[in-house]
Amino acid sequence: MELEKYQKIFIQESSRYLEELDGILLKVEKNLQDQALWSEIHGKIHSVKGMARALSMMELSTFCHAMESWCKLFQEGAKNPNEAVIQLFFDGIDLLKVFVAGKGEITEPRDLERLKGISENLAKDPEELVAQVEPEARPATAPGKIDRIRVDYALIESLLARSQEIMLLEKTLPPLTQDQISAGFKNWVNHYISMLKGLYFQLAQLRLMPIQDFGELFKKTIRDLAKSYDRQVTLEIAGGEIEVDIGLMDRLREPFMHLLRNGVAHGIEPPDEREKAGKPREGKIVLEADRQGDQLILTVRDDGRGLDRKAISAYLGDKMDMSHEEMESLSEEQLLDIICRPDFSSAKETNQLAGRGIGMNVVAQSIEYLGGTVKIHSEPSKGTQFVISLPLSLSIIYAVLFRLGKYVLAIPTSHVEGIEKVDLQSLGEAERICDLRSLLRIDSDKTGRGHIVRMRQPVNPSVAPLDQKGLGIVADAIIGNMPLMAIPLGELLAKTGLFAGVGIMENGDISLILDLEKIQATRVNP
Repeated sequence: MELEKYQKIFIQESSRYLEELDGILLKVEKNLQDQALWSEIHGKIHSVKGMARALSMMELSTFCHAMESWCKLFQEGAKNPNEAVIQLFFDGIDLLKVFVAGKGEITEPRDLERLKGISENLAKDPEELVAQVEPEARPATAPGKIDRIRVDYALIESLLARSQEIMLLEKTLPPLTQDQISAGFKNWVNHYISMLKGLYFQLAQLRLMPIQDFGELFKKTIRDLAKSYDRQVTLEIAGGEIEVDIGLMDRLREPFMHLLRNGVAHGIEPPDEREKAGKPREGKIVLEADRQGDQLILTVRDDGRGLDRKAISAYLGDKMDMSHEEMESLSEEQLLDIICRPDFSSAKETNQLAGRGIGMNVVAQSIEYLGGTVKIHSEPSKGTQFVISLPLSLSIIYAVLFRLGKYVLAIPTSHVEGIEKVDLQSLGEAERICDLRSLLRIDSDKTGRGHIVRMRQPVNPSVAPLDQKGLGIVADAIIGNMPLMAIPLGELLAKTGLFAGVGIMENGDISLILDLEKIQATRVNP
């Protein structure tokens, strides 16, 4: 029993070190002579070796020691690492993960062969290791199952304290007379419910994952794919602060793997070709997240060559007997339908990485299963983007909260340009102002004092010209900027056309999140 306890600790700690090593290797690949990074790699491998040796995992310990020896040479500047060395370390870290999962043992013949090959290379002089002339076609390392998320220690402490407080609250019900019991009991119940709502808000946060962390899962995948196709590719993440239910993100791993593979295999050009076209040698894939109403919008775009129109035309002619005129008249929606067919592939040959005709079909089916939609836009030599829209059951956003009459309303912070304190009666007709009082049946403030929450310009470029200020929303009082747990609208609120969702504050109070695009399009200066 004691051994099982220490083995569990070994697996948890070693897995964490090895995940961190992937990120450090991605950094050192861009700066091979960074001795500080090699020292950091050395330290983490040494930690894994120490734990393995304590549990008598001698084969694992010996393998770690061989990798350590090379790290020491690089961190001291005694030897110069090259690209082949970096690849060997990536392969070695992958093999260490197999060791750890097997509690220090490797049994699969394929992994034993890898161990033999890597160990033989580690026995050489590192400067003798030479990269292959032709890139090796190897499957990219797919991100593992999302089985844990980061949680701030402060949040855990807060949850424990609040749970204890709720458990003790029952014992604090004061002795009440018959005359007092109605009002006293009501106050106690209200307080109890308020605390339960707050606890629910905090517990719900444990199910959320930042888009940034989701994107980080694929950085090594991109690196592996780029090496296999002899490309230079980097992954950028925008809107990474948006937090989304981990269950939804886990279901998106497979479709995103296909989108990224397509981006590298068919989109990003080789470095020399990009340079001749006036592009940077390093291609770029961007994962961007946004929240619009009760929808999560995920955009995956690259700056590559765009869709292979010749391959699509060949497919249309051979498989669908379509004329050139019919091909030219296809909309982007129709084009997406075609490349999402199960038998479509633009690869010239089949290998481990592409050409099996299942890529976009998998993406389309996965997104449809989640109740979402996917759209495509592509321009020759400029790149391709896929826009995925998914219904949100749960997310955390930061929003500016304000009062208007008896209502508490919210606007996502990312859309707010600023807040102005104004005399509402002095605003000119030219001002782009939206006052929701009449729609919400709120009497106007007779003093004329209030605030304008000014939107970034523009919320929707098709509605407002760029030379005007952004839309201003009238507010009686500003509450502040705070996190909200955003949940979908009920049927009744959805019919108003005013709101994008319901926001729950940390204290359990409710706010209504405004749908800015609908308001701007139909209710400016009503």
